[in-house]
Amino acid sequence: MNKKNKGLSFVGTLIIAGIALIWNYFQPSEKTNKPEPTTQSQQNQAKTPAQQNTQAPLSENYDYVMRDDAIGQNKNAPVDYYMLALSWSLGFCQAQKERYNGNLPQSLMSQCGTQQYGWVIHGLWPQNANAHSVSDHPRFCRGDLPMVDPAIIKKYLADSPSANLLQGEWEKHGVCAFNNANAYFEKQQNLYRTLTLPDQNMSRKELFAWLKKHNPQLKGAYLWASHNELFICYDLQWQVMDCPR
Repeated sequence: MNKKNKGLSFVGTLIIAGIALIWNYFQPSEKTNKPEPTTQSQQNQAKTPAQQNTQAPLSENYDYVMRDDAIGQNKNAPVDYYMLALSWSLGFCQAQKERYNGNLPQSLMSQCGTQQYGWVIHGLWPQNANAHSVSDHPRFCRGDLPMVDPAIIKKYLADSPSANLLQGEWEKHGVCAFNNANAYFEKQQNLYRTLTLPDQNMSRKELFAWLKKHNPQLKGAYLWASHNELFICYDLQWQVMDCPR
């Protein structure tokens, strides 16, 4: 190839490359998918330390043994409604520290150790409307069960920061209304995350007034509280209802 042809070839290559660059420049870039908004309240979104707990290693044994439960089994009780139990973690942990003279058992360290939580999920309890005592409600409907897969447990530690608690609530309560642990944990988490919760301790009267002001779905509903616990009741269609008095 002579020098003239080589020069033309080189110029042609530059022209083609330039056209390609101009074409790419004017092409629309790929859109970045925006995260879907969540129903989690502003208070719950602020739980960065709690969310980090999902990465914490689990203890080797977080199983719950039915024979060690003081109340025991009731697999024949009907399920008439549900009770979502929330725990004020700061009050709960203070009571546990006093109970154990500051030497907390390992099962409580994830919730009451160095991290601090506000309101957390205690559990979601299927309830018998005609119960006269705790033992009259559905409990351990499938007997003693093996430990839930750690991968499932870890997904829900941000809102219920104890593998032992999650395992125990599933065996005692969840099995009486849900086919699997993941469905149970997901439901209680969804209910919890629709709530706007205060980030400070309050008297029962103040707490109920605050909740009804910031959660329209609770307005007019009879709530229940005991010590460091808050209880919200739902009918079988998951609508808020009055808790039994």
